[in-house]
Amino acid sequence: MSREMVLTSVGIDIGTTTTQLVISRLTLINVMPGSQVPRIEIGQKSIQYIGEVHITPFLDRKRVDGEAVKAIIAGEYAKAGISPAEIDTGAVIITGETAKKENASVIIHHLAEYAGDFVVATAGPDLESVIAGRGSGAEELSKKLHLCLANIDIGGGTTNIAYFDKGRCIGTACLNVGGRLFEVDPATHAITYVEAPAASLLTKLNCLRADEPSASYREIENCMEVMAGAVEKVLRHRPLSEAEGVLGMTNSLPEKRLDGIVFSGGVAKYIYEPDNGDWWVHGDTGPLLARAFLKNAYFAGCKVYQGNETIHSTVLGAGAHTIDISGSTVTVSREYLPLRNIPAVYPEKDEEGGFGWQIPAARFKDSVHQTLALIVPPLPELSFNAIYALAQKLALELELVSSSPKVVIAQQDIAKVLGQTLLSLLGPVPLICLDGIELYLGDYLDIAKPLPYGDAVPVIVKTLVFLR
Repeated sequence: MSREMVLTSVGIDIGTTTTQLVISRLTLINVMPGSQVPRIEIGQKSIQYIGEVHITPFLDRKRVDGEAVKAIIAGEYAKAGISPAEIDTGAVIITGETAKKENASVIIHHLAEYAGDFVVATAGPDLESVIAGRGSGAEELSKKLHLCLANIDIGGGTTNIAYFDKGRCIGTACLNVGGRLFEVDPATHAITYVEAPAASLLTKLNCLRADEPSASYREIENCMEVMAGAVEKVLRHRPLSEAEGVLGMTNSLPEKRLDGIVFSGGVAKYIYEPDNGDWWVHGDTGPLLARAFLKNAYFAGCKVYQGNETIHSTVLGAGAHTIDISGSTVTVSREYLPLRNIPAVYPEKDEEGGFGWQIPAARFKDSVHQTLALIVPPLPELSFNAIYALAQKLALELELVSSSPKVVIAQQDIAKVLGQTLLSLLGPVPLICLDGIELYLGDYLDIAKPLPYGDAVPVIVKTLVFLR
């Protein structure tokens, strides 16, 4: 049996300002020698093709042009010399303001024929923050230098923040701060369009009325400084002012001292390369927003590291950093894979200090029609008696889940024995029992077909939320 195999992964980022595709190769390696039970890891990630950066097409201010996006992606596949049938995994990421458009979820259907057999279709600030930090190189830099770094990804519609502590993501945040919330006439410097978050900010600051799309240079500059200041406050765990409050979206950042910052996203180019002869070259306020970050005293005093990528960080993260590999010692009903969009149900502690999985009907209203994944927390001991007791508790919960197959995800290397014990209790039911998957930021899972290495299974943990 070969010790290596290669997966072809696609990343497609449909952002507020730009749309891009990247093709990656992921080399999977059996790291266990000889006749030992295989353990599969991703040994190498290489970029095979980086597509052109396209302006994201819109039908109007509220709808993305799905057919035009489809044509862009079809053209990039042709340039890359690859067909959708050759794609093994990857992600279509709808980011920033684009994720809030009326037909955001419909775009995925337009791209269905280009998504291959197992490609995630997702949008959401948590996942976007994480993959931008991975694609920029902040995660690896944090691991290599043993530091706690914040990756600040500044795009057209949103700024996504991820904390990486020695290579592990420990929190994320997202703000309505971006370079294209204001569209500007390059000749007159007049505002020609204002996205809703920026319009609310203008009203709060009394710079001008939101229905009057014009402003002086100083008023635009003031808005940019307020936006940079809001990001500073989030990093420093300080409350946003009433005016800044309209910019806040999500925040789960821990009160952890930062050792430094990495900037990524389209605006980051002008932070690392600040000399700019034309502030309005893109018809937006991206370069001015970058200057506001450079003028901010807090950011000026921070240790700033430069990652491997800026503008390409999200699409590279989507193409090369979304997949994980479950352990080889698993229990899998192969005929039921792949599975997509599986809600993860986490256990809750009871009054006696134990735990149980209460299926939250309010959250999963159609749970009887879909598969749920019961997540097993780390056990203090891994004796047979402890695993058997766990299996008995799980069996009672799984009998309440009417959908098929039953899915259980363990974080420790116990999926084979746990799965076999469950089958002895439940009988010959369809069962997917996996282990070795990081789940601290994911609410949904996609599970692919097993790889040629025993029963090793690719899994993607994601947040599947289309913002409104």
